[in-house]
Order: sequence, then structure tokens, then C-alpha cells
Amino acid sequence: MPHSPQEKLREVFPRITESLADGALPIVLFDLDSTLFETGSRNLRILREFADAQRGAHAELPELVAALTVDDMGWNVHECLSRRGVEDAALLQALRGFWFERFFTDEYVKTDLPAPGSVEFVNHCHQAGAMIYYLSGRHVGGMETGTVQALTDHGFPFWRGRCAIHLKPSFDMADRAFKDEAVADIRSYKGRVVASFENEPGNANLFLEAFPGALHFLLDTVTSPEPEPPAPELVVVPDFRTH
Repeated sequence: MPHSPQEKLREVFPRITESLADGALPIVLFDLDSTLFETGSRNLRILREFADAQRGAHAELPELVAALTVDDMGWNVHECLSRRGVEDAALLQALRGFWFERFFTDEYVKTDLPAPGSVEFVNHCHQAGAMIYYLSGRHVGGMETGTVQALTDHGFPFWRGRCAIHLKPSFDMADRAFKDEAVADIRSYKGRVVASFENEPGNANLFLEAFPGALHFLLDTVTSPEPEPPAPELVVVPDFRTH
């Protein structure tokens, strides 16, 4: 009988114990955006602020946006407006610029909310003895302070030892080069990766290839357009709830 997502999540804990018994540092790798954190609230905040700023020129926009929820947010912030009949190309372009200036900042990243079960799951891994390795394409020099504050404010382990965070050294660094650098850094700890968690199939596939002995989870949340097909070995889960 196939294992349920909850059962597969619970498998991570004995793997941590087994690694410790073997004398190997167990490492659990967590992506942040659309994995540990839901970014919909960040997008919705930006969209509401944009609509309010457009009140004079587009009086209908605030009312339309007021009816939207976090669940309406997708990868591109303007898609929810396009689906509701907003076709003004100049307005949508202005929204993209407004969003870009805010989304990748310390102030707005603190708006994100933890995915269901994520805080409890990460703490359980840490308390079991795992090293928690936070990995994110968020960049140093604009998002690190807000990211650390969000982690600590929501109760994720951070200032307790056996925690590391790896962000992009610059905004412009290519995603693949960054992930390759991260894999090399993870290997430098000379431990054992027991599990990884990602929302992007391409990244999850990369971690599967790099650490084939681990459990690799794909969060069924938001992905970039036209994502890479996920490897069949990936375990697809909706969130971090184990029951």
C-alpha cells in the first residue's frame, strides 16, 4: 500500500536518529519561498498598496483587489487581475514595476506566513538532532535581515546551534550557479543529508541527484512558469502537517 504524504514526512525523524547512531551529522535542507513560507500574503500586500495608489486613476481597482485573498495569488502578481478582466497593459506594467521594487526587500518579506505545520516540523527535526540548513534564492544586501527576523519571529530554530542559512550573495547570481554552490557548501559539512524540501521541481531534481540517499520532498504549492518535470522519486506533499 502506498505511503501517505504524512507517513513519508514522519520517516524523516527516524532517519535523523539513524544518522546520529552512525556518527554522521544529519542535515535537513529547507527552501523558504513557497516551501516553509507562503508568499501569497506578501504579494497581496503589495497588490493592495498598488491599488490604493491608483485610486484616482483607476477607481474600480481598490474594490476589485479588496475581494482577493491569499489563495488568489500565483507566481505572477498581475495574473489575478488579468483573470478578472483587467486588460490595461500600461496598468499591468506599472504593477510589475511597483511589485519588483518591494517584493525583494527586508520590509516586505516579513509579511510572509509559515506554511501549515512547517514551524512544528522544522523544530521537531532540530530537536531530534538534525542540522537545519535554510537555502533560499533571497539575496544578501536586501533580504537577509527580514528573512532572519521572519524565521525567529515565527518560531523556527535559528539562534540555537546546528542551523545555517545560505542566501544568494547577490541578486543577479544565476539560480543554477547558486544551487550548485549550495550543494558544495552542504557537502563541506561532511554530514549526511537525510531530507530536502523544495517547491521547484528543477531544484528538487538537483538535490535528488546530489544526495541520492536522502528523502526528497516536493511541496505542491506555487512554481515558476513551465517548471521542469519532477523526478518520480520525489515525494509530493501539500504541506508539513504529519497527521
